[in-house]
Amino acid sequence: MSRTVSIRSILLTAILFLMIFPLVVITFITYQKQNDLFQNQASQFVQQSVAQTKSTLDTNLNEIDRLTWSLLYQQSLEFIAAPLDTTYQLNEANRKFKEKVYSDLFSGKLNHIRTISFVTPDSYVLSTDSSLAHYDQLDRKNYNYIVNQFNEEPLKMHWLNNSQAIYQSKAGFNTPVHASVTAARRIVDSNTAELRGYLFIQLNDLFLDEYLRGVRIGSTGSLQITDHFGEVIYSQQSDLFNNPKITSAIQELPSFGSGTITVDGKWLLSYDTSAVSNWKLTAVVPLNEVLGPNQQILKVLLIMSGLGAIVSFVVALLFTAVLSKPVIGLAKVMSVASIDNLNVREQMSSIREISILQRNFNRLVDRTQQLLIENENAQKQKGDAQLKTLQMQIQPHFLYNTLDTIYWMSKKHGAEPISKLVTALGKFFRFTLNSSLERVSLEREVEHVENYLRILAFRYRDKLDYRITMEPELNDVWTMPLILQPIVENAIEHGIARLKTGGHINLDIYRSGHEVLIDIVNDGDDTDLSRMKQLLEDEKQSDHVGLRNVHQRIQLSFGEAFGIRLIDRVNGRTLVRLCIPLSRESD
Repeated sequence: MSRTVSIRSILLTAILFLMIFPLVVITFITYQKQNDLFQNQASQFVQQSVAQTKSTLDTNLNEIDRLTWSLLYQQSLEFIAAPLDTTYQLNEANRKFKEKVYSDLFSGKLNHIRTISFVTPDSYVLSTDSSLAHYDQLDRKNYNYIVNQFNEEPLKMHWLNNSQAIYQSKAGFNTPVHASVTAARRIVDSNTAELRGYLFIQLNDLFLDEYLRGVRIGSTGSLQITDHFGEVIYSQQSDLFNNPKITSAIQELPSFGSGTITVDGKWLLSYDTSAVSNWKLTAVVPLNEVLGPNQQILKVLLIMSGLGAIVSFVVALLFTAVLSKPVIGLAKVMSVASIDNLNVREQMSSIREISILQRNFNRLVDRTQQLLIENENAQKQKGDAQLKTLQMQIQPHFLYNTLDTIYWMSKKHGAEPISKLVTALGKFFRFTLNSSLERVSLEREVEHVENYLRILAFRYRDKLDYRITMEPELNDVWTMPLILQPIVENAIEHGIARLKTGGHINLDIYRSGHEVLIDIVNDGDDTDLSRMKQLLEDEKQSDHVGLRNVHQRIQLSFGEAFGIRLIDRVNGRTLVRLCIPLSRESD
């Protein structure tokens, strides 16, 4: 009884600890995740707002760009078609230029335009501003900078801040509409690539304000546009951009790309760069504005965690009480089984999980008893196999003794050919019965083939002639047993044996680099050649698989680079070439 209480106490203590610690961790992590989620959602919202604003702005910038395309594709520009040498000619050209840009090109955008100017390659200036009439009035530094930009990107419309304008009208700033940004384009003949001049469109502040004044970034957020030099082009009225931390963060932003960062843990700053103008749109919004709803979720989360802890505690008490009793019973049965009493079985519990353990324990005991019986039978079969192995070892000795008896009887009666045949047969069987070795010397393998040929030469008498040549240095090369005899057997049975006059078979063994080549040449015909190729390539052939078996054995042992390399006709004879690596016992 005391042991039952002890297990229950241990379970209850462990479960309570595992409950309280995860609840604290989960509450903290959940709050952090929710906070990060809200912040990410806020970041995405601000980023999307900035991206949409940038898209709208790019659309308007592209519209200004599109209105200038007709100047690129016209065969000639009427306002500079005539010479501009005299004052009259220059005034006439200026009149035509104003008519072109006001009535044709920018008729729908006149409320956004401050001044449009055109500078020819010969430094003549045409302008809608009557105060700009000569090349000397231009800001040379800004003009040369813009021309250099044209040289780097000649086909692009360039967008510049007000300080980079080529001409600042003194009278223009006395009006309520001031200059804002300048669009500049290099005008080139699309057919001849001849430079026609440079077009400068100075837009007033209504151009940006009309599209951006209605943009709202949250309730208290604000938007600002800067160029790639960091100079402010447009900014909504807000004290946020007067904050030195926000100003410093904006200055440290990368020149290109988009993203969202947190400034001092108080402000969310999102930016996006326009590919059209290289301007950076930056939005700033206070974090407490976007994360306000997260505080309500935190309260709900803490209440739910508290209720969950109470419910979990009650469930833990009931769980430990129900679980401890069948577990103790199972432990007792297992203790009995551990002292070699395999006749015990556990009664099934009403709890499904515990019953699974009990059922598996009973199966384990049954399986253990079965394995013991199987092991006893296996030991008996092993003894029978050892007896059979001993009997099989006796049979080869009996065969060798019988062959020795025949040999000495043939010697006694002067039958020298029979004694040679018996000697060759004995050596042949001795090598074959010992072929379980993984490696043999090439000398022994060749000796085995020579014994085989001696036996067949006695059988076929005058129909078979053979010759074996091998470089002496190759005697100790290691190879696999029984790789030559199947090929020689195939050459004789399907080649020479079919010839009425008999034939010859030659074995030439020589070294080639780090390989040993074995050429087996016989007098077989084309039928024999095609049949050997078919046996080597067709795995479905069930008869005479020796040729393919040799090839596969060599490749499995030495690699795919070795094996039967060539089956061909050479000088009217059939050639089979084997290739094995040059490997010696010392290697």
